[in-house]
Amino acid sequence: MIAATPAVAKCEDIVPPEQVAMSRRDIVPLDLVRLRDIGTTADMMGNGSAIGISPDGTKLAVQLRRAEPTTNSYCHALIVIDLAKPSTPRVIDRGGDYIRYRFQRGPIAYYTAGDPLLIEPTWSPDGRHVAFLKRVSDHVQVWIAASDGSGSRQLTNAPVDVEAFDWVEGGQAVTFQARPKRIEALRELDSEGLTGFVYDKRWSPIARNKPSHREPTDTLIETISLDGRLRPATPVEQRSITEKQERPDGAYWLSTSASGAAWSSPRDRSRSYVDGALNIRFKSGEMIGCTADSCEGRFNGLSLSEDGKNLLFLRRTGWANSQDALYIWHPGKGLPRHLLTTRDRFLGCRWARQRIICTLEQSSRPRRIVSLDSATGSISEIFDPNPEFRHLRLGPVERLEWRNNRNVPVYADLVLPLSRKPGERVPLIIVQYRTREFLRGGTGDEYPIFALAAQGFAVLSFERPTQLSLMQPTKNHVERAKLDYGDWADRKSVMSAFASGIELLDRRGLIDPKRVGITGLSDGAVSAKYAMLNSRLFAAAALSGCCTEPKTHAPLLGQNGWDNLRTYLYPRYIDDAPAFWNTFSIARNAERFRTPLLVQASDDEYLAALETFTSLREAGGIMDLIVFPDEHHMKWQPAHRLAMYNRYIAWFSFWLKGDAGLYARPEDLERWRELRDRAGKAEPS
Repeated sequence: MIAATPAVAKCEDIVPPEQVAMSRRDIVPLDLVRLRDIGTTADMMGNGSAIGISPDGTKLAVQLRRAEPTTNSYCHALIVIDLAKPSTPRVIDRGGDYIRYRFQRGPIAYYTAGDPLLIEPTWSPDGRHVAFLKRVSDHVQVWIAASDGSGSRQLTNAPVDVEAFDWVEGGQAVTFQARPKRIEALRELDSEGLTGFVYDKRWSPIARNKPSHREPTDTLIETISLDGRLRPATPVEQRSITEKQERPDGAYWLSTSASGAAWSSPRDRSRSYVDGALNIRFKSGEMIGCTADSCEGRFNGLSLSEDGKNLLFLRRTGWANSQDALYIWHPGKGLPRHLLTTRDRFLGCRWARQRIICTLEQSSRPRRIVSLDSATGSISEIFDPNPEFRHLRLGPVERLEWRNNRNVPVYADLVLPLSRKPGERVPLIIVQYRTREFLRGGTGDEYPIFALAAQGFAVLSFERPTQLSLMQPTKNHVERAKLDYGDWADRKSVMSAFASGIELLDRRGLIDPKRVGITGLSDGAVSAKYAMLNSRLFAAAALSGCCTEPKTHAPLLGQNGWDNLRTYLYPRYIDDAPAFWNTFSIARNAERFRTPLLVQASDDEYLAALETFTSLREAGGIMDLIVFPDEHHMKWQPAHRLAMYNRYIAWFSFWLKGDAGLYARPEDLERWRELRDRAGKAEPS
């Protein structure tokens, strides 16, 4: 839960004003934190859309979300937009708490790294109401709002969170799904704790300080009328829920509609993220597969129209799959038609008659709602939730393309500071490890790219090179592991991409190669750590979590996690394994590791940093460790995000520019000076 605070967020401006009176100024971290957001990262994973289209195709419903760091809370509003008059959105519901997405690994239930649940507004068949999930007083239930704005109310009162729902009876009732046995599972876990928990495969100490409960597989599906009468769902009503959740064998991207389901699935299971094929199964049972060349490859989204006559699909193409090609296919009627190819990112597309409504992100513009003409491919803006952003001065963005020393294609977006003078070499910061969307803060949204550029840094928003194991066929997991982890081949490929990118910018006279910083979360942190240990590329580093070390990583992952990692050629815990760890462990190299390192970690993952921290402290190295409460992996609390943004800018300013700049806290600055002075007095190794 968000930390208790007496303050209450003022959400009057959750819907943007029609007119923005604002002078041009440089962007600051707070501008990025307080952006109005639509959807989530789940839009990018084939799990639905933030856009709900009315039955007559004339209106859309969408939820807006905005962070409030001063109160460490969020503002929410559900709005309806008339596609004929999009400039005047109507608010049909306000309020509700942030809902964290829940996921499972096998039978074990977890809360995610902090991603919000994707809220999918669903219109009643008569268009009079919009149903959606809302969290109030720690319970997620189905709410309904009148589409004319006359009011909203909670409809369900399940004992546990509602997971899925659908309209039935022509819009007079809602069928919903929940797992009441979750209460029993949690009670059993509490009861077990009274006599002591068995340390078994339910544990992942890096995730929580007790075992995870086993998520019940049984679900309860009931139907509630709009006047509150509850009854068991009929078999037909149950199917309305379950069919939307069923994934055909091997399906990666999936789109369902009233007509059936469309999905992509890999032909070669060993390359599940690389090649695929498109299939459609109609409610009648008819199956149609697309055999055209354009229906093979790596997809980035699907949208099947309600009548099943049109399928929009996005297929990756271009240099290192850095572009999306949009196609429209009329199933069973010829070849797909190419609509356009773009570097921008279309997400959560939905059909509205012959128009396609999507959210769109561009490198220098946050997500907004647009209309795509299905005949011409022309794009028109429907709704920009952040009109103020257009008044902010941003550094120019340039797409760069190159190859590393393994001939793997690489791309990144370069943002230069507006303050840079002709011929001036400025410090560079590399932000990882995706750059397909709005350049906000890298994966995990912790490193404020445009705000860093506003403080005089060049920023390279870096797309991780394709894993080596995904670039060629393999027979099994062992072969894939050998390609990636044998002699750290994949990390060497990423490190080479860093080095060649820095060299490219050095040759152009844009950056000072002696003042380069590196950042990273998750896979990006692993790549950054490997490169720091095996090159002299970086003068400072900042990570969102750290580090894989020989004596702490296995115990913190737990039995399941470590058993899985062993399949990636990691040595046994009881083995010294110098050939493996001497090139991958900061603790093993503490005497020679001199890169100033800031780690801003969650309150569970910080445990993984203690072996690194203790080793560097004893060896005279420089490491500052900041721990944020009630977080995991990717942080979600607004106050934490703003604090991280500010501290990262100050850290890189201190080590790469010799001046902590505007965002340094006095206590941080004092501590960093002490670390610098102590390291300067340390005996050389």
